[in-house]
Amino acid sequence: MHPILLAFVVGVSGGGVFTLLHLPLSWLLGSMTSVFLINKWTKLDLSWPSYFRDLGLIIVGYAIGQSFSRETMIEIVTQLPSMLTMTVAIIAFSMVLAYITSKMTGIGFSSTITGSIPGGLSQMVALGEEMKNIDLTVVTILQVIRLLSVIFVVPFLVFSPLLEGGGGSNAGRAVTSLEAPSFQWIFFLFFIIAIVSGLVAKRIHLPTPAMLGPILVIGGFTVAGFSIPHMPDPFIILAQLSLGIYFSFMMNFSSSKGLSNFIVWSLFTSVSLLLCCAGLSFLLSRWHDMTFLTAFISLAPGGMAEMALVGQAVNADLSIITGYHLFRILFILFIIPAILKGLFKLSFFQKSKQY
Repeated sequence: MHPILLAFVVGVSGGGVFTLLHLPLSWLLGSMTSVFLINKWTKLDLSWPSYFRDLGLIIVGYAIGQSFSRETMIEIVTQLPSMLTMTVAIIAFSMVLAYITSKMTGIGFSSTITGSIPGGLSQMVALGEEMKNIDLTVVTILQVIRLLSVIFVVPFLVFSPLLEGGGGSNAGRAVTSLEAPSFQWIFFLFFIIAIVSGLVAKRIHLPTPAMLGPILVIGGFTVAGFSIPHMPDPFIILAQLSLGIYFSFMMNFSSSKGLSNFIVWSLFTSVSLLLCCAGLSFLLSRWHDMTFLTAFISLAPGGMAEMALVGQAVNADLSIITGYHLFRILFILFIIPAILKGLFKLSFFQKSKQY
């Protein structure tokens, strides 16, 4: 069997098992778990190209863009000061955790700080490549462990009685099938527009282009008053499968032998950051007219795509969630590199031990 087809079959099998067990985000977590186990414990050749990941991101981007409205755009603008405050607080706490990790493991502070800031795996690895004396293995491990921790922990927290997020089923949406011919044409027209917008965004080097392009274009159509068809449930399942299988290949720590102590501390810092975000979410929900559930998913230190899927599954406010995550990504991409480059010139960083 072809490696790509085999990976898909394994992912569907894992997603099916998680669905039968009624676990949250079953197709994402199930496919990620099953593909990882097959990769780890068998000699089967599995493969999953990045363009399938991009397709999943386009689907998520379409769903996010469709959730926008003029009212939510106004709400996002009014919350910009809160976005800045929360982003700075999360980054500051991440730096404190990076310092603790550096002291406890002996790994250079410049590497741990680059790996600890929740700016996305690909973005922070790319930033590390531009810096001097940065250990990319350390950066990658820190980013991957935090991302995987959030992907696994947040859905269970959100769906638990603690946060009362178990009622979000996509089945109740107004349009979730492709039965009506008029719906088919309208949906596929906008879906093609979403695909093209993702390609254009990639061409002009936007962050997470496959998702951000559809968010901006489909969201623009929605705010302008166009009636955008909802993303059908089978497509959402396909997006979860595609992203879950892709994330499973991040879980290969074969290059991290001898870093067991470092990995333990990475897990500790990931959980600590998640607890910090939970505390900030409580404050945010008091400042604005939003549920703690929406606030928590908005501030969770995971990727925008993964948190959007969680938010959609529990009927949280997708536009607010996207606004906070997008603000943090842009802040980290445009502000943090200059700050880090300035910090790394200080004698404190020059003297720190490198892994």
